[in-house]
Amino acid sequence: MNNPIAPHTPASGARRDFLKQAGVASLTIALPMTAFAQTPAPATGAPAAPPPRQPQSFIRIDANGQVTFILPTCEMGQGIHTGQAQILAEELGANWKTIVIDMPPRPTSDYRLPIGQMRSVGSFGIRIWHDPLRRAAAQARTVLVQAAAARLEVDPASLDTRDGLVVHAASQRRLPFGQLVAEAARLPVPTEPVLRPDAQRTLTGKTIPRLDTPAKVRGEARYAVDTKLPGMLYGAVRLAPVYAADVASFDEASVRGMPGVVAVARVPRGAVVIAGSWWQAKTAAEALAIRFTETPHDKLSTEEINQRMKAGLDATNVPMSVRRGDAAAAFASAAQVVEAEYAVPLLTHVCMEPIAGTARATADHAELWLGTQGHDSVRMGLERACGLKNEQLHLHTTYLGGGFGRKTHAEIAIQAVMASRAVQGRPVKVIWQRADDIQQGQYRQTMMARFRAALNANGQITAMRIRVSGPQMGRQYNYNIQNNIDPFSLSGLIDMRYELPALEMDHAVVDLPIPLCPWRSIANSYTGFWLETFINECAVAARQDPLAFRRAHLKGQPRMLAVLDRVAQSARWSSPPAAGVHRGLAVVDCYGSPVAQVVEARMLDGKVRVERVHVAIDCGRAINPGQIRQQMHGSVVEALGAALRARITLKDGRAEQTNFGDYPVLRMHEVPQVVTEIVEIGSPLGGVGEPGVPPTAPALIAAIQSATGRFVRSLPLSDHNLV
Repeated sequence: MNNPIAPHTPASGARRDFLKQAGVASLTIALPMTAFAQTPAPATGAPAAPPPRQPQSFIRIDANGQVTFILPTCEMGQGIHTGQAQILAEELGANWKTIVIDMPPRPTSDYRLPIGQMRSVGSFGIRIWHDPLRRAAAQARTVLVQAAAARLEVDPASLDTRDGLVVHAASQRRLPFGQLVAEAARLPVPTEPVLRPDAQRTLTGKTIPRLDTPAKVRGEARYAVDTKLPGMLYGAVRLAPVYAADVASFDEASVRGMPGVVAVARVPRGAVVIAGSWWQAKTAAEALAIRFTETPHDKLSTEEINQRMKAGLDATNVPMSVRRGDAAAAFASAAQVVEAEYAVPLLTHVCMEPIAGTARATADHAELWLGTQGHDSVRMGLERACGLKNEQLHLHTTYLGGGFGRKTHAEIAIQAVMASRAVQGRPVKVIWQRADDIQQGQYRQTMMARFRAALNANGQITAMRIRVSGPQMGRQYNYNIQNNIDPFSLSGLIDMRYELPALEMDHAVVDLPIPLCPWRSIANSYTGFWLETFINECAVAARQDPLAFRRAHLKGQPRMLAVLDRVAQSARWSSPPAAGVHRGLAVVDCYGSPVAQVVEARMLDGKVRVERVHVAIDCGRAINPGQIRQQMHGSVVEALGAALRARITLKDGRAEQTNFGDYPVLRMHEVPQVVTEIVEIGSPLGGVGEPGVPPTAPALIAAIQSATGRFVRSLPLSDHNLV
C-alpha cells in the first residue's frame, strides 16, 4: 500500500537523514517557476528581473529507486495530492504503488502561486500546477532516458519509462530509476522537454483511489492535533471576546497553583496557558484572571450591522464601480422593472478539526507541526510577531481536517511559537476548543444587495443596476482596491457571464471590526445566490422558463450553455417532475469552471426537504473524475447547510454561537442524492473545490418558489420557518 505522507517523527531525524542522502545519491528536479513569480514591473515600465529561485525540488529519486513527490499544496480532504501525483507519475513513468508524498519544509518561490504566496486556495491545485508539474516530470524522464541510453548504447528515442523503469522494448532490457540517478543528475536538464502524447497518459481521466484513504481508514493519518513529541506540553487559549480588543492585564498567579500548570504566555489578543495536559491547560485558561481592553465596538450587534448595511443600500454618495451601456435609457423605456433586495449573514467554517498547532521554538529557530493552507501567511505572521525569518523555519505540514479558507491564517503558529519560547523551547501543542474557533475565528462577511432590472416587451433584460452594501474583505488582505472594486467582495458580479446591454454597479462600503476570511468560494457564495435568484425572479416576471431565459442571455457563453444543457438532460427538465417534487435551476461560473445545478425538493408541512441535486461541471479535462464527483457532493452538502440554518449573530460585540448546537451543519439524514455530470468540450483546466457551492442556494430558492409562489431573499431559510 502507499505511504501517502512521510511520517512525522518527533525529531524528524529520518527525514533529515533522507534529505542529506538525497543530496549525494538522488536525482532532484527543480521546477522553474519564473512565469509564476514575476515581480511587478517598475514605474519605468521596464520588466523586472525574476526573483532568485530556491533550489527546491518537486521530484526526488534516491539510489534505491524510491520516488518522492514534493507537492506545493496541502491535503485537506480535497484529494489534491492524488490528483497532482497522477500528473507527475504518468509523465515520469513512476510506479504508482510505491510513490511517497511529502511537502516542503518552508515556502519558496518554487511553490508559490501567481499571487506570490504559497497557499492552498482558490481551486488552484490542478489548474495552476498541472502544466508546471507535468513539465518537471518530463524533465526528469528525459535525463533518466538519456542516462539509460548512454549505458545501453541505444538511441534515446527507443526507450520509454514505466513502473519506475527505463525500458528498451526491442531488447526487453530494463534499468530501474535508482541505478540511473547518479548519471542523470550530472546531465543538463532540458528547458523544453517533450511531453508524452495523450495516448500515453495512463492515469489522466481515470478514477484512481485516493492516496490518503488507506492511512485514514487505518487511523494512521497524522493531523495537527495528533502531534506527539518527547517532553511536549499543551496549551489552551483565552482570547478577547470582542474582536478589536486586546489584553489589558492578566494575573499569572491566579493559576500558578493549579494542577499541571507550567506557564502563561501573552499572545496577540489573549493568553495561552501551558500545562502538562490539555485538560489541565483548558481548566486553568478558564480560571485565568485576565482583563481585556474596552473598544468602541463592545455593544456591536447584528441588528446594528444590518441597519448600517440597509443605510448603505439607500446612500446617495456611492462612487460607481461598473458602468457600461445606457442604463438610464433602458429603464426609461422598460416594459417592466423587477426589483429585489437580498441579504446573507456572517458564516464561520466549522472545520471538523478545530485549530491546532505545535511548535518547538527558540529565539532564532522554530520547528512547527501545522495543518495549514497558508504557508506564506505563517511565514509572514511569524516574521512580524516573533522576528523569525523564513530560513529559520521548518514546517511539517500535516493533513488538515478541513480548511475551506479558515486555515490560511497564522494565529495558531504565532501562539505555539510564543508558548514554546515561554517554556525555554520545549514543544507545546496549542489546541483551540470549537467554541474558540466559532467565537474568536474568521468569518465570511455579511452583505446586502439591491438589484433592479429593466425588461423589454419580449422579456429580455436590457439593463441591470446593482447596489452592494457591506464590508470589503480585500482591505484585510491589503489588496490594492481600485475604482471601489474589491474582487473578494464582488466576484461573480463584476465578471458575470450574462450578456446585458447595460450594467451599473456600485458598493457602499460598511466597515466592520470583525475579522473576515475567505469562506468556500469567497464572494461567489453570496453573489451567486443574489444574481441567480434575481435571474429566476426576472424569468418569472417575463413568464419564461428559467432555462430558456438563461439561454437567451448567454448566447456568447458556450461553456455556460453546455453545463445548462447537460444538467437539464440529467434532471429531465423538459418533462414534468414527479408528483410533489419542485425543481429549481441555477448556473454560476467561478474559479475557471461553470457549474449548473437543478435542485429537486418537496414541501412537507411547510418545511423544505431536498431530495436530489443534479450537477453539471465543465472544469476542462477531468484528471480524476471520481474526485470531481466527490468535490461536487461535498460542495452541495456545505452549501445546503449554510442555506438552511447556518449564521453567526453578534451581541455585545461578540458571537453568540459556540458549537454545533447553535451553529448546525447538515445532518446525514438531510443529505440528498447528488448526481454529477462532467462536461468536456475542450475547455481550459478549471477549479473544482469551490465552484460547486454557489449554485446550490439559488437553485433551492427557485424550487421553493415553484412550490410556494414566493422567493426567499435572505438566508438562512430557518429565519423564514422553512426548516
